[in-house]
Amino acid sequence: PRATPKENSDLERQLQTCEPNSAQAARTYASAPNTSIETQPHSYSNVDAKLFNLRIGPNYKRNKQKASSGPALYDLISMDFLYADEPLKNVADKFRIPHIPGLTDVSTGHAHIPPVLVINTWLPGEEPSMFGGKNANEGETYSIPMVFVLSKNTLEELQDLESASAGVKLLSEWCRRAETESDFRGRFKCMGMVENIESSGVPKFIQGYNGKPALVTKSGIFKRHPIYIEFTINVNMWAFLARKGLYTLTPTFPDFIFNVGFTIEARKDEEMPEVLLGGCRLLNLDPEKAVVDGVDDVEI
Repeated sequence: PRATPKENSDLERQLQTCEPNSAQAARTYASAPNTSIETQPHSYSNVDAKLFNLRIGPNYKRNKQKASSGPALYDLISMDFLYADEPLKNVADKFRIPHIPGLTDVSTGHAHIPPVLVINTWLPGEEPSMFGGKNANEGETYSIPMVFVLSKNTLEELQDLESASAGVKLLSEWCRRAETESDFRGRFKCMGMVENIESSGVPKFIQGYNGKPALVTKSGIFKRHPIYIEFTINVNMWAFLARKGLYTLTPTFPDFIFNVGFTIEARKDEEMPEVLLGGCRLLNLDPEKAVVDGVDDVEI
């Protein structure tokens, strides 16, 4: 479940004036600082975009400079955690995509950019093999679907794409080209960051990857639906050490806070600075409490 606001916080007071599950409530949650959210076991909240250092120009290839991301282009609406004997290949098969008037039904002004983005990550649910074995699209899997809507600022920028920021223009190009161009689809990047990792008990061989981006190339699956794009990240196709690291990390999720972020890789000066698409702050997520396949449709 989504983490609740702290008692007597500004967020709690603001939400009292909103209709539950309304556009106003969703936007209020999205703009709330983490200090206003209770750190409840097995819950989630919006991520702080500034946590992620992303590419900036000029001439990144030579200068290698990064800086904290600006505000995310999407607001997180929901996430869930499913365990099954095979990956969730289509999120709508098991979960009802939220319908929130004023958020999920708005026109972006561009046919190739729907208002909703669904990112579904598959994590290995069984010991990875160094020498292959099962098909990467089969086997026990944790599926983590996250649903995002375009932020208010992004929607405003899309009204005049010519004068929009570099990040919004790059998002538009990715939405337009990723379905048919594998090279452009492969510019999608994901990042995972464990808070206070030195004292978290996370194995040393994993600590070195904390916060570092991973390009989702052949492991990315792009599907276009009427009001949303669904992008699947198949970790089962990653290199053995990456799969092994995540499999080793999964049982320890309840011990720490894990920030996940996504972006589109910028390569030219005119595409920079990179900006976070969106993300999720996973609060002591417990794999033992994952929804087990076999239940009816669930609202996320």
